[in-house]
Amino acid sequence: MEEIDTVNLVANHVHKWWLRDRSGTLPAGRIVLMATEDENQWWRFECGSEGDRHYITGTEWSDFVGPRIDARLTLYAQQDGENFHRMKVIMRRN
Repeated sequence: MEEIDTVNLVANHVHKWWLRDRSGTLPAGRIVLMATEDENQWWRFECGSEGDRHYITGTEWSDFVGPRIDARLTLYAQQDGENFHRMKVIMRRN
């Protein structure tokens, strides 16, 4: 899986995550980004771009990030034949 970007989620990411698409696979403009961590739960995130940077925002994104503050999130590019992105979330131990 080709990595798009990784972030340590903090409180300001609840509203928006600015990312750099290392894979070069995200299209410019506004899209709905379908994502899953384990194929049991799915999310539809609003994704947009400004220049060479992308961002993920919206209500579903806020609901996703809220309980995952301090987790490490990696977003991966779509694989051939798939119409969704995979995520890996590593929760920090307290």
